[in-house]
Amino acid sequence: MVNQAAVIRVLIVDDSPFIRLALRKILSADPSIEVVGEAIDGDDAIKKVRKLRPDVITLDINMPVMDGLTALPLIKKECPACKVLMISAYTKEGARETIEALERGAVDFITKPAKSDKLLEFKEEIIQKVKAAIQAKAEVRREVKPPVQKAKRSFRTPPAVAIGISTGGPQTLSKVIPNLPAEFPSPILIAIHMPDTFTASFAEHLDKSSKLKVKEAEEGEVIRGGVVYISRGRINMVVKGSAAQPQVKYVKDDRARFIPSADLLMSSVAEVFGGDSIGVVMTGMGNDGSEGIVDIKKAGGMTIAENPDTAILWAMPKNAIATGYVDFVLDKEEIAPFLVETVLGVRTGGVSPGV
Repeated sequence: MVNQAAVIRVLIVDDSPFIRLALRKILSADPSIEVVGEAIDGDDAIKKVRKLRPDVITLDINMPVMDGLTALPLIKKECPACKVLMISAYTKEGARETIEALERGAVDFITKPAKSDKLLEFKEEIIQKVKAAIQAKAEVRREVKPPVQKAKRSFRTPPAVAIGISTGGPQTLSKVIPNLPAEFPSPILIAIHMPDTFTASFAEHLDKSSKLKVKEAEEGEVIRGGVVYISRGRINMVVKGSAAQPQVKYVKDDRARFIPSADLLMSSVAEVFGGDSIGVVMTGMGNDGSEGIVDIKKAGGMTIAENPDTAILWAMPKNAIATGYVDFVLDKEEIAPFLVETVLGVRTGGVSPGV
């Protein structure tokens, strides 16, 4: 017997009867999820939200009458506690629209396969994302406070920064990367769990708001300071070569549960850069990055986890902290000023010098 208090109430919003039927079949198969209603467009969704007050809404982007992007802020105004998962086309255009939706308050997204009849093959991912959505926190405005530093730390050369991030990543990285100055000398490598059709668009989007160059990493390219490298989706980015001539390599590895793997990225950064490396684990579900954090710390590098209290999803940073190898736990707004202070040794954004 399912505890009714634990049941997740879902509203499905899509103009396609086939997609609505497939999502209902997928979600209803899980005893902890109840599909409480369906809507055929954004206008219908707002009315159903007002009446049903669901916990989670799956919201298609492209619909007649009112599309998902237009409906999203209206839905959030009507029901601030409702968590919204966008249903996105697996295309570059779908990527741009989804990234915009995440900035407007969606928690995460589900990509439709090229052929709609393949949707049932993504059953586990869809159920997992609905369950994760209910744990997601709303954005909270916080003042940046000086982070507590364990000990003064210096690097021989500008350290390589490896970031592992998942659900909530686009929203969270927008609080970090654009707040780094143009003179920030370190390369930044990011493994974010995102489809391969989305990563180039995300890199372009982040580049427009950042002083540093942000790009999707290319196979074999030499890694340079002052550049942010976003891993391609559905394959693992690692660093090969030497600290003097580091290169991007893409590899397949059956051991990686999450792809692109933050663990593989961080472990490779530790191997190539040794003590001149910084590992950062931020919002997301699962434990990706926990093994990589250990490798960076053992190599003599510095390790940071986002404060689970500020993470949209707490699991990734909490699991990293549980390893006992995290040096600093910082609110998301503290991370950019802290990196600047650590790498450049300057006071910025209200953060006091380290002791």
